[in-house]
Amino acid sequence: MTRLLSPLLLAVLLLSCSEETNRPFRDCAGCPELILLEGGSFMRGAEMDDPAADESEHPRHEVTIEKPFAIATRHTTVQDYAAFTAATGHETRPGCYTLTDEGWRMDGSASWRAPGFPQTPLDPVVCVSWHDAMAYAAWISARSGKTYRLPSEAEWEFAARGGIAEGNFWGSDTQICAWANVNDITAKNKTAKAAENCTDGFLYTSPVGHFRPNPFGIHDAIGNAWVWLADCWQGGYSTSPRDGSAHRAENCGRRVLRGGSWTDTPGPVRIGARENRPPQGRYAIAGFRLARDAD
Repeated sequence: MTRLLSPLLLAVLLLSCSEETNRPFRDCAGCPELILLEGGSFMRGAEMDDPAADESEHPRHEVTIEKPFAIATRHTTVQDYAAFTAATGHETRPGCYTLTDEGWRMDGSASWRAPGFPQTPLDPVVCVSWHDAMAYAAWISARSGKTYRLPSEAEWEFAARGGIAEGNFWGSDTQICAWANVNDITAKNKTAKAAENCTDGFLYTSPVGHFRPNPFGIHDAIGNAWVWLADCWQGGYSTSPRDGSAHRAENCGRRVLRGGSWTDTPGPVRIGARENRPPQGRYAIAGFRLARDAD
């Protein structure tokens, strides 16, 4: 398996590759745009002396993605999800945690159609549960004849890192607003403090694909909306799979989310940051993107 490369070597190799390499594709009309990624290894988790990390990011360890997989280049959008509900009659229950002047509160009338702020059809759908995301994946699977699913946590991080072994693919913290919709200096909510010293131009979610893609061609690899993943939450990596598969458990009470969003706790934006929520929960900061095994 190929290990992740240094930023300089990666850039040279990317320039030397043909335009056909990792060319985005779709399995059907209405299917997500995918990018195919070969297997490889990377170091997951934080160093013990990393002040920005919490205990859930320990211990640091090597993960090897043993099988090629395809992952969506963008989040599932409001427009995508509307097509799904229209075609299937899937009922997404109302009620969503939204950001208010008093902090995060459950709004019984909020929904993916009205998450507490305006959205365009091309913004990432939010206020959807893990179960809603799984239902959407089943629908796309039926349409395409391929088996779609949520990415494993390891697959998501491998894809999000974009081939960069250490650090961030976007460079310095002041450059992140060219790559991601994050909690920036334009954040005007009383409960949202500026975490990044730059301006991304959006107060809430932004249309998918608006920002630069990472070196693998994946948009919003960080920021915009947290994404639900296949894994059952563990408080650390001690017993997590090392082969790229998802951690499974019966009667899983909490699922993993990764990627950050348009508003987060003040602090540096980090690919390694982890979150977890009950799978039935709906949040104005959480959506999803799909993946599938390679053919």
